[in-house]
Amino acid sequence: MKYTFIILPIRRLACASLFMYVATCLPATTLAHNRLPDRLFVADRPVTGRVVDAKSQPLPGVSVLLKGTSKGTTTDANGRFQLSVPDQGAVLQFSYIGYVTQEISLGNQSDVNVTMADDAKALNEVVVVGYGTQKKADLTGAVSTVTAKDIGRLPVGGIDQALQGKAAGVRVTQSTGQPGEGVSIRIRGVGTINDNSPLFVIDGVPTKDPSSLLNPNDIESMSVLKDASSAAIYGARSANGVVVVTTKRGQSGAPRISFNSYTGIQQHGRLIPMANTAEYVQIYNEAANTDNAAIGDPTLYRKLITADPSTLPNTDWQRAIFRTAPIQNYQLSISGGTERSHYLISGNYFDQQGIILNSGYKRYALRTSLDTDIKGKLKIGTNVNLTFSKRSIVGSSGDGYGGNGGSIVRYALFRTPAIAIYDSTGNYTDLPARPDLYGDGYNPVGLANKQDNKENQYRVFGNLFAEWQITKDLRFRSDGGLDLYIINRKTYNENWGTNGRINSPASLSDRISTVSNLNWNNTLNYTHTFAEKHDVSALVGMEAIQNISRDLVGSDRNFIDQDPNLRYLGRGNDPLGRSSSEGDQRWKLLSQFIRLNYAYQNKYLATVNIRRDGSSRFSPQNRYATFFSGSVGWNIDQETFFQPLTSVVSALKVRASIGQLGNQDIGNYPYASIVGSGYNYPLGNPQQTNNGYAITSREILP
Repeated sequence: MKYTFIILPIRRLACASLFMYVATCLPATTLAHNRLPDRLFVADRPVTGRVVDAKSQPLPGVSVLLKGTSKGTTTDANGRFQLSVPDQGAVLQFSYIGYVTQEISLGNQSDVNVTMADDAKALNEVVVVGYGTQKKADLTGAVSTVTAKDIGRLPVGGIDQALQGKAAGVRVTQSTGQPGEGVSIRIRGVGTINDNSPLFVIDGVPTKDPSSLLNPNDIESMSVLKDASSAAIYGARSANGVVVVTTKRGQSGAPRISFNSYTGIQQHGRLIPMANTAEYVQIYNEAANTDNAAIGDPTLYRKLITADPSTLPNTDWQRAIFRTAPIQNYQLSISGGTERSHYLISGNYFDQQGIILNSGYKRYALRTSLDTDIKGKLKIGTNVNLTFSKRSIVGSSGDGYGGNGGSIVRYALFRTPAIAIYDSTGNYTDLPARPDLYGDGYNPVGLANKQDNKENQYRVFGNLFAEWQITKDLRFRSDGGLDLYIINRKTYNENWGTNGRINSPASLSDRISTVSNLNWNNTLNYTHTFAEKHDVSALVGMEAIQNISRDLVGSDRNFIDQDPNLRYLGRGNDPLGRSSSEGDQRWKLLSQFIRLNYAYQNKYLATVNIRRDGSSRFSPQNRYATFFSGSVGWNIDQETFFQPLTSVVSALKVRASIGQLGNQDIGNYPYASIVGSGYNYPLGNPQQTNNGYAITSREILP
């Protein structure tokens, strides 16, 4: 079997130099080895054409299929396509997400122009909610949906960043700008007094840290559950809202290879205007003269800068710590399948250099999605995401963050311009010759380039599911998920600067954190329409979650040789100790839940959610809680009296809801007093101490 690859350019975005290519893999067989039907011996003829939308804009990526076969192609960046067809009776099928599928009988046409119509029903009919889907018209809760079209072109590294500006009531901010740093997401403001991050559920697997998991191009849709009516189905984890993410899956048809990439550059915005050397000398001397006049004692006078400013260095420290940083993303995927089985395999490489020196983030990811339908009754499948990411971290905010003397930006703002970046020997200038005149702040360029603060993360995230269609109206699904990640954070504080004053002595901290989260949920879903008027659905389920964390920490200092190849535990002359923790970093959750939906003629709607959660984070006397919500809705646009207004208002709904949400993110064992070691006590002899234990945290909950 041979394969012919047809590569067609699909999309180019000038702003980020974005290119996408799609290759359709078509089997090319020879007549010498196969007996084919007579109609296939007719000489093929070429057919060309162009596909546009209702505004006559070209549509790239439209699937063009010869009906009744697996032979097809896709449109290029200008909406054009070319395909060989066997005879005049051929029918071409045009399909694209968000548009109505069309079929064109060719006859003797050799050039075809097609206008695709928006399929609003296909876009809005069904949305993903907790543990299932629901018609958008039947929703009685506050749910915002973000589609692949909304986020596929964004040059961002994580799915949490892709939410920014895409859903009402969702605020996404990145506090430090550090590449690879997670963002702060607030759904309808601050909801609790501790952790305010929403729960993410990706293909049925919950997580609180989605930043390093997926390339946004792998996402099919995201549903943001914002109020109690929509989020109460997640009980004790829903106080801050829930984001339900569905990833892309394979589709029936011939294998398709797609390549997507973009490159770009990042630069700082407007910088704070700072004084140059001449201005600094002038202002400094004015301040010194004012102080001297107030002092009155010549022996206590502040010294003036008498040097000619033109002979002094003139350093713009802000510009010195920033750089023009590249960002690039590459994704290659192959997908396809038969009528009953589908597959998708995707690989991704993302590289973002930081605009501050020596900062950056890289991610390598592999994702597979497989599912098969057995005789229309049993469907099994899996989603697996493997990622490896690397971060180079610098202290860019606060004072002391990341070690090595504090914030690089902070020192760039108050270090005087009259100090050069490098001295005459090519080393970083730390203290100037006259610190009393020019200050003693650390060299921010040296701080950035001397930092050796690396974080590597290895992550396995995925699920395995089975779905049994018991009857036409009754469906059972069992879903097991795993979120396992290992984080290795290694920080070396190099000893440098004038007389070795910075980080003396050199020290090393090496931490390995392992977190495993297992979840298993089973749901039974019933849907039925009575008398063609009453739509009823019921969901019953249970969920069990176990989370285990473990930390291994080691530290060392006083390194004789600071060579980068020797920065490991055991190389220092003053080991500071080793420690591990596991017993106090476990928690479990056991839940049962039920949801009832009712709709009468698509006009009058009602939803009830009840969930009972038992969390090990609470005391045995107060371990279980029940969360509920109730909501009603009225589709006014479905009423007869409203029909004359439908040309002006396409949809109008009134809804009301009430409910209760919970938050179990309070830490482990807050109801107990925790005892820790490492404390020294003098017993009898004041000159001698003994190791002992002490209460490190006291009970805060009944």
